Amino acid sequence: MKKNHEIEGNSALVLASESSARRLILMKLKLVFDVIAPDFDETAQPGVAPAEVALVNAQGKAGSVASKLAGRPNANAIIIGSDQVCCMDSGMVLHKPGSVDRAIDQLAQASDQWLTFYSSLVLVRHGVVERSSVESCAVKLRKLTNLEIQDYVKADNPLWSAGSFHAEGAGLRLIEKIETADINLLYGLPALTLLQALRELKNPLAYAET
Repeated sequence: MKKNHEIEGNSALVLASESSARRLILMKLKLVFDVIAPDFDETAQPGVAPAEVALVNAQGKAGSVASKLAGRPNANAIIIGSDQVCCMDSGMVLHKPGSVDRAIDQLAQASDQWLTFYSSLVLVRHGVVERSSVESCAVKLRKLTNLEIQDYVKADNPLWSAGSFHAEGAGLRLIEKIETADINLLYGLPALTLLQALRELKNPLAYAET
């Protein structure tokens, strides 16, 4: 377990993800949290709506970590599960590419197109799902040349990002317009919804020490 900080008397938060982007969001919010990698394989689910896929994957990640914590001192932790699925208006899902060629191909198909990012949030405590939701963010990519795409993929190596670009970094160069109520949705975590849910669950929301 990788610890950020731990404050006696507060309900612990555990991020069920190794995503550096999600971890950075929680750190910027100065939340007190730990990170535990889930033992859950995200799988493609043909015929299932992208929003539902995101929700199922988030619940699977959180449930996996809940099982790991069962019987341990921090078993009462609120576990944060999240997932993101990106799709084009045609309904085609843009998965994490995993290779340079696949990333280039996906960006070529997405050029000058609107993309929808579905970001899910599932909070689990004592093995029970306390909150679950899915929100969306719309992104319009510029009309990209093949050279622009190749140069971007070479520079930013977005092989494990849905949509084949890092919107929180150099991928912003590819974007023409963003429509969202919370920019963190694009980065993979509905932060405003998370904060509201934690307040509703009476989590103290203590500030992490710097």
